Amino acid sequence: MLVRQEALLAAISEKDANIALLELSSSKKKTQEEVAALKREKDRLVQQLKQQTQNRMKLMADNYEDDHFRSSRSNQTNHKPSPDQIIQPLLELDQNRSKLKLYIGHLTALCHDRDPLILRGLTPPASYNADGEQAAWENELQKMTQEQLQNELERVEGDNAELQEFANTILQQIADHCPDILEQVVNALEESS
Repeated sequence: MLVRQEALLAAISEKDANIALLELSSSKKKTQEEVAALKREKDRLVQQLKQQTQNRMKLMADNYEDDHFRSSRSNQTNHKPSPDQIIQPLLELDQNRSKLKLYIGHLTALCHDRDPLILRGLTPPASYNADGEQAAWENELQKMTQEQLQNELERVEGDNAELQEFANTILQQIADHCPDILEQVVNALEESS
């Protein structure tokens, strides 16, 4: 998938270079038609890159969910899971939540550096700004009843879903307004893999 993304980025860069070259040349009608055709082709490539990036993000999330499902299935027996069997998935979900927050922070920093208007009208979910003391939260988990742990698990899963949706929204805004930033997004994804 990375090779495909890199190929798309290279093709987009090539289209940009050709467009710039044609725009600098004479303003003949044929040149204008060529520029319009190149821009359409570039837009098509940007859409493909955006789709590849979203697919990669979904694959990362699906891999996490598969690992989470396997570990919770292997811990299941015919009775309710013990608190220890809920705490580990909670800690893993919290780690994923932290990664999503970092990724969102990276995306928003790229947008602010380029054009803060990209993020106009976007408000992060409350879970993005909610930061508690990690050690205190882990201690609190140890004191929770099984029902409280189950509720906490559902809450953290909901937070992660909100954060993933917000990251997807930012990615869509980037693709719509500054598709060249997608290269930096792809590089960030490669570093986090």
